[in-house]
Amino acid sequence: MPSVNYIYTAVIVPTGVLIPIGIAAYQRKYINKALRIIWYYLLLDGAANILASTLAEFNIHNLPVLHIYTIIEFLMLSYFYLLVLNDKTTRVIIKCLMVLFPVFCIVNFLFFQSINHFNTNTRPVEALIVMACSLAYFAQTNDNSIKWSLNPVNWMNIGILLYFSGALFIFSFSNMVVSHMSKKYQAINILMWNIHATLVLAMYLLFAVGFSKCRKR
Repeated sequence: MPSVNYIYTAVIVPTGVLIPIGIAAYQRKYINKALRIIWYYLLLDGAANILASTLAEFNIHNLPVLHIYTIIEFLMLSYFYLLVLNDKTTRVIIKCLMVLFPVFCIVNFLFFQSINHFNTNTRPVEALIVMACSLAYFAQTNDNSIKWSLNPVNWMNIGILLYFSGALFIFSFSNMVVSHMSKKYQAINILMWNIHATLVLAMYLLFAVGFSKCRKR
C-alpha cells in the first residue's frame, strides 16, 4: 500500500495542476497573451510529471526530463515577464538571459553535472533570475484603475515568487542531503520534498485564483 507521503507528493500535488488548468480553460476567452503563457506552462508541468512518473514506473532514469524541463520552464516564464514588464532595460536583460541560460544548462549537463543527476547548478540560478523578474514586476507602476486583487497577473506573480523563493534552498542542497544515506538525512530529504510539494500546490492554487479573476474588460 502506498505511503501517505507518496500519495501526497506523487498523486495529490501533481493532480492539483488540473485545478488552474481547468479554470483557465473555462475562462479562456478572457485570457490575454501573458496569462496564456502561464496556462501553457501548467500544461508543460503536467506533461513533465506524467512523463517522469511513467519513466520511474519502468525503472528508467527520469532526471533528464528535469534538465530539459528547466530550460523550457525558464524560457516560458521569461517570456511571461517580457510581456508584463515595462522597463526597457529589464526586458533587454531578460532577452539576453533567454539565450545565455539555456547555454549554461547544456554546458552544465555535458561537462559538470550528469544529466542523470539533479541539476543543482542550474535550478538555483533559474530560481534567482525568476525571483528577480518577479520583484521587478512588483516594483513597477501598475494600472491603478484596477483593484490589486482583481488583476490576474498579480496572483500569477505571487505564486511564482512564493514557489521559487521557497524552493531555492531545496534546489541548492538536495544533492548534499541525498548523498548521505543515514536515516537522519533520509528524513530531512523527505521533509524537504514535502515542503517542495506544498510550495508547488500553493503556486497552483494562486494561479487558479488568478485565472478566476479573468473577466471581460
